Amino acid sequence: MKFLLWMLLFALITLLASPFLTYWVMMLIWAILGIILGGDGVKAFFSAAMGVGIVWLGKSFWVTWSTASPLPEMMGEIMGINHQGALMLITALMGALIGGFSALTGNRFRKLFEKKQPYYYGR
Repeated sequence: MKFLLWMLLFALITLLASPFLTYWVMMLIWAILGIILGGDGVKAFFSAAMGVGIVWLGKSFWVTWSTASPLPEMMGEIMGINHQGALMLITALMGALIGGFSALTGNRFRKLFEKKQPYYYGR
């Protein structure tokens, strides 16, 4: 349940803030969210990756569909990709990796300052 809430939080913040901020400022915001949320690093990475990736996929689809611009096809030809959907998936994958690693960086930064529980054999 916590994973879905985190994913929704990352997606909502990305959707609301990204039209006004650059991607590197968004990376700082995702890292700060990783610091605030804490928890397991795997959860932080995948919740951010899923939230940001879904938003980037939706935005790329929306821009392509609503404008009916030939620009995505031209960009695909330049990159050697002849299919619009593949270009959208690559965009979503890039967003997922950027968001996931940003949140993981914040999460690992938080772990530097948390007290570690001593490990006793037989717990």
